[in-house]
Amino acid sequence: MSDQPATPRRRGAARTDELLQVTLNLAAEVGYAGLNIEAVARRAGVGKHTIYRRWPSKAALLLDALSRVWTTDLDYHDTGDVRADLREQFLRSAPALSSPPIGPVYRGLIAEAQSDPALRATLHERFLLTVEKRTLDRITRAQHTGELVADVDLEFAAEVLCGTLYYRQLLSTRPIDDNAVDDLLDMFMAAYRTR
Repeated sequence: MSDQPATPRRRGAARTDELLQVTLNLAAEVGYAGLNIEAVARRAGVGKHTIYRRWPSKAALLLDALSRVWTTDLDYHDTGDVRADLREQFLRSAPALSSPPIGPVYRGLIAEAQSDPALRATLHERFLLTVEKRTLDRITRAQHTGELVADVDLEFAAEVLCGTLYYRQLLSTRPIDDNAVDDLLDMFMAAYRTR
């Protein structure tokens, strides 16, 4: 069986986008453990070398594939009401962590990262820090507009807000529902709202 595609070759960004989409589709079908570079290459109609030229490992390929679909789910709307904006974003992004393609693949990457320090550092840098920074940016804007107290560093608060939801979604059997989000935001606002 040939690894050559039946259609004309695509190059550059178009080929990369295609490979990332194939990776996500296949990962959603077989999970992290069942995914391998050879299967992605077969599905995409390319040789393995085409993938290894761009990504040194399955984990690197999956991180790029997840980045492709995840980043827009992290964006905050800014209505001028920080509590409402946090609530909307948390409730909008929570399903992405629990449903394909992101949920199962991300869980697999987290499991793999426990024995791979480089992958763990990459996950932290590319995903967790991004989530925390976007949350910090939103609550800092609220601090500048007077919704939140001015004389505190909100970096740890952003980490706690995000970490609570990640813990619940990835390690707990409890849902991220309206009640959970409201309770978390009530604690946050009680601590940081302008009196």
